[in-house]
Amino acid sequence: MASPLIVLVACAVAVGLAGSIFIVIPLAIDNWEEYQYDSVALQQYTGNQSDVYEVVLPTEKNWYIKFTVKNTSTSHFVYPEYSGVWKMCDEMSDDARSNLTFESGKLKNMCYEFVTEYDEDNSDLTEKGEKIARMQNSAASCFIVSIIDLIAAAGVGVIAITQKQVAACLVTGVLYCMAGLFAVFGLTIFHVKTYYESYQCYSLRELHPVICEIRHLTIRWTVPVTWFGVVVCGVAFGLWIFLSRALRVIKAKTML
Repeated sequence: MASPLIVLVACAVAVGLAGSIFIVIPLAIDNWEEYQYDSVALQQYTGNQSDVYEVVLPTEKNWYIKFTVKNTSTSHFVYPEYSGVWKMCDEMSDDARSNLTFESGKLKNMCYEFVTEYDEDNSDLTEKGEKIARMQNSAASCFIVSIIDLIAAAGVGVIAITQKQVAACLVTGVLYCMAGLFAVFGLTIFHVKTYYESYQCYSLRELHPVICEIRHLTIRWTVPVTWFGVVVCGVAFGLWIFLSRALRVIKAKTML
């Protein structure tokens, strides 16, 4: 039968590793939220005198919606998109992208990189788009700190176990606590951004009020998994602190 100390060490290492996985893997996946548009609901704005829109509905191969305000030359294009911590991308096929490029007269990039493309001093985004980009970059900064803490915790944890250092065990526990805390900051900013997108019609680009009504935002599985990783990191913090106390008691008894 394994000694209680070995069991405690194994649990602390396993839980710390699990917490790191549940936080890092979702951060490596860009699909944190999806933006879909209800083309059927858009049809209510056509077909009678009170409506002011001319709508071109999507086809199976060319999935995007085009609608034009009557008596104007202004056309609006919407298409499925998904967003993560680092970037926002569309889900258009090559045929749809080529057709949209021809329709809109300009080439649209597949993804918008928040960290590298957004320049606060020289931005072509709308006011709401700038707020979204700033929140995304703030959340990304928090998650970067969380990743650094997890890497540091792994390194210090190895030293703590191999050298049986009480102080190193304490530092490892604190690092897991800090990783979870900064992940909470990042997730909180993400949910605030989601609220503004869902109820205030915030977006990187200008959206017509009609688009706000037919847009549906879905949070993907990566978000609850990250929250679970935060909880696991909290458990890891407790185990490493308990391990440091156990080592302190063992060393004290050895010295007697």
